[in-house]
Amino acid sequence: MDDADDPAEGSVTMVDAEQFRAVLGQFATGVTVVTLPGEPPHGITVSAFASLSMDPPLVLISLDHDTDAHRRLADGDDDGFAVNILAGDQREVGEFFAGMTDDGDPLAEATDAPATGAPVFDDDLAYVDCSVYDSFEAGDHTVYVGKVEAAELLNPEAEALTYHRGEWGTTAETTDDA
Repeated sequence: MDDADDPAEGSVTMVDAEQFRAVLGQFATGVTVVTLPGEPPHGITVSAFASLSMDPPLVLISLDHDTDAHRRLADGDDDGFAVNILAGDQREVGEFFAGMTDDGDPLAEATDAPATGAPVFDDDLAYVDCSVYDSFEAGDHTVYVGKVEAAELLNPEAEALTYHRGEWGTTAETTDDA
């Protein structure tokens, strides 16, 4: 076997971008909108969100380098963000901040999170309000670690908005299929 083909030598099998996207689309995820408090306030739909630590309370988000949200955090224009965990009936909010529609402006009816002032939507399942704790580049994205300064359950009985195989759904649909 050639050294270039030996996994022990650190070779990597290149995956076609379309195939990679299709494979990752098999992972069902919740949908969030990350909002920034600056002037003007800003939002972006993000599925790359996870809890990271309980002590201290930390979460992470991942933002593409080509987005305004990334630029604003990287340049220090904003030093915090809120992660809005969307309810099943908030698909329009997710689509708006994903750039899929320009109908209305959900930010017009948002309230300010207590610590950062980032916009929060009253119909969310919950939100976490974070100061930027750390960040690191990973490929064409930057992972931002947020220290949770405030968090609130807003509608804990509502279904969650999901995204799976390129389709919007809810946890109710997932439960019904089981």
